[in-house]
Amino acid sequence: MGESNHAIVFGASGIIGWAVVNELLSPYPSIGLFSKVTAITNRPINLSESQWPESASHRPDLQLVSGIDLRRGDGSALAEALKRVKDVEKVTHIFYLVFTAVEDDIEEVSTNLRMFKNVIQAHGLISPNLSFVAFAGGTRGYGIYTPGGVFTPPLTEDMVNELPVKSANTVVYPAYRKLLDAASKGKNWTWCEVCPDAIIGFTPNGSQFSLALHWAQYLSLWAYNHGIGPETSGISTTVQIPFPGNVAGANSLFSPVSSGTLARFMIYASLRPEICGGGQLFNVADNETPCKYGDIWPRLASWFGLVGVGPIEDSSNDNLKAGELPQTTPILTPGEYFAEHMGKFVELGRANAISGGVGAGRRQLDSVGYWLTFDRQLNLKKLRRTGFEGDKDPVQGWLESFEMFRRAGLIL
Repeated sequence: MGESNHAIVFGASGIIGWAVVNELLSPYPSIGLFSKVTAITNRPINLSESQWPESASHRPDLQLVSGIDLRRGDGSALAEALKRVKDVEKVTHIFYLVFTAVEDDIEEVSTNLRMFKNVIQAHGLISPNLSFVAFAGGTRGYGIYTPGGVFTPPLTEDMVNELPVKSANTVVYPAYRKLLDAASKGKNWTWCEVCPDAIIGFTPNGSQFSLALHWAQYLSLWAYNHGIGPETSGISTTVQIPFPGNVAGANSLFSPVSSGTLARFMIYASLRPEICGGGQLFNVADNETPCKYGDIWPRLASWFGLVGVGPIEDSSNDNLKAGELPQTTPILTPGEYFAEHMGKFVELGRANAISGGVGAGRRQLDSVGYWLTFDRQLNLKKLRRTGFEGDKDPVQGWLESFEMFRRAGLIL
């Protein structure tokens, strides 16, 4: 490996994809390991507004290619479309961070599998130097979308093979594994999967499922409506904001990860095929010690000059599923509050906060504090055995994201 490495990042405008490009350009892990980075997006993205590091002699060359819809055609058609990528025949590393949410679970699996299959087939035709493929799954693969969860935590990587068939059929990750197992057989490339739980990170033009952005817009609007703004940052106030959920949601254990940590491990693993390849799965989180939303909420609120307090009252959450809220909630959900007050963004010249905010996933993010009421923390022993970096403060990723959101004009 060396200066000939060319990384291609599919889904580069999403939370993880943006972070992978950002880390590669930093350059992580060191100067010279990658000579080229190609960022692939479907949605148009303006490079000048991307917030990625500016071009420099010590960074890989960046190429941004937008308008690549992986749902169209087959692998051959995609291979033709990817000829727009300079030196596509020299691609060595694929980072696949694309996911399309579909209301019907079975159709969602079919749609996403077809997209990834197109990518693998296309590069099989045009990228003979391919050495590693990395993709991000998630704790949905452990059955956390089943009310109450499936497994007793801490969740270990071998559990995914025991996921009940009924649940496994509604998750695309097992199908990805079969695809990559078959496609890599007898080839010179290998692959791995990473499993995050809640991913905390920045995107310049919004995201369907960014909890950090969703809560940041909510907190910044709440602060503004109570006379608190960036100019008062650091000044102690007594303005309270309750946790948007119930007591069980505030007290359940989980393992968040910053998008930067996740991106660095994906790159780290891709450069160590002998210890991280072979289709292995790795749980990834910022800290081996799990945390609770109820514990981090005050620290998130304080960044906006607010006092984060616990839920106003508990609400029934028996058998709630992802995206479902109790019949009554004691306060407006973050999404409802945003809808009622989003005109403030326009008044203050932040209209892009609306167009670049959370999209179709708003209702699911509103329900996080109500249905994720069970422990779901990750076991990180396998991650630690790879020699990857140690624990970090899980709140740091949130605060770094808030800084970036404010710089990009996505929050007040």
